[in-house]
Amino acid sequence: MKDSVRVGRLRAFEKIKLHRLLRQRRNAVNSRNARIVLLSVGKQKNATIAAMVGCSAAWVRQIIHRFNDSGIDGITWYPWYQTRSARVFTADIREQIAEIALSSPIALIGMSQWSLAKLRQYLVEQNIIAHISIRWLGEILHRYQVRLRRTKTWKESTDPLFVKKYRAIRRLYRQRPAGGRRLCVDEFGPLNVLPRHGHGYKGPGKRLQRVPATYHRKHGVRHFLAYYHLETDRLYGRFTKHKKTKDILSFLRWVRSRYPRWQKLHIVIDNYGTHITEAVLAWAQTHNVRFYLTPTNGSWLNRIESQFTALKKFALQPSHYDSHEEQQAAIESYLTWRNRARDLSITAWKEYQQEALPTGTAA
Repeated sequence: MKDSVRVGRLRAFEKIKLHRLLRQRRNAVNSRNARIVLLSVGKQKNATIAAMVGCSAAWVRQIIHRFNDSGIDGITWYPWYQTRSARVFTADIREQIAEIALSSPIALIGMSQWSLAKLRQYLVEQNIIAHISIRWLGEILHRYQVRLRRTKTWKESTDPLFVKKYRAIRRLYRQRPAGGRRLCVDEFGPLNVLPRHGHGYKGPGKRLQRVPATYHRKHGVRHFLAYYHLETDRLYGRFTKHKKTKDILSFLRWVRSRYPRWQKLHIVIDNYGTHITEAVLAWAQTHNVRFYLTPTNGSWLNRIESQFTALKKFALQPSHYDSHEEQQAAIESYLTWRNRARDLSITAWKEYQQEALPTGTAA
């Protein structure tokens, strides 16, 4: 007769919630009650359930009665509940939590940024909530799309001709001029021979490769003069020791020689001093080249800048090259792959494994 007290058939959403309660490691009451209900659904006897969960058979029957009468709410318990039917995190409370997280931490707590622990403490001190776990607080912020992001810097252009230059470059990007080619030119550097930190994978028991923090700049600097071809999505360049007017002019002549003379080159370039000297401007007028100067503090309009970001990440970070020649070879190798002139693979995996074996070790 005692085993006639059983849980009825579960609905789909009840089964999902019961399994969630079962996984609550910080709330043993909810976990135990959910286990009682699920074992009862599995046709276990009440005495057997009591022995498995560590309680009396009478308590097992009590839990089953409460579930059959009130559902999930009848067996859940939270120490900060006022009443059994009260909800802790209603929609208005969740929205208030998200609003506080987006408010100025300097004004609210006198610190420059929030952390989940400090946000939780502030919410408790302000009697907005009685208690909340760090994990659930993060889940609420995630549902309201409040996410941690790095801040970024920006510069406001002081160029009086900003609007004119901006619109000219935007028009160029929107439509290719008839019989012309669109290029973006800039320098990448100066390039020093020095160790650069970055990211790398590390396995169990392995130590991530380190780079020294002490070094001497004995090799001088190099500059990578580059141009980005919008039509073909290719990045090319040349290495020089300086970026004086004669170096810039030599580089532009090299760029001009790579395309038919009848095609006009529309070049986006910044207003750095050596780019706009009389010699460079006079050469452009006589060689079918038109410059589009980016505004002061407006180099973000030059699309080659985003190409340099990837170049720095995959060719220089992390690295510790011994010479400019080695560093230059690494950059050229990346550019060859980036311009789709080679496959990604350089060394076969089996060949690499053989080379990695200690000397005298059989394969």
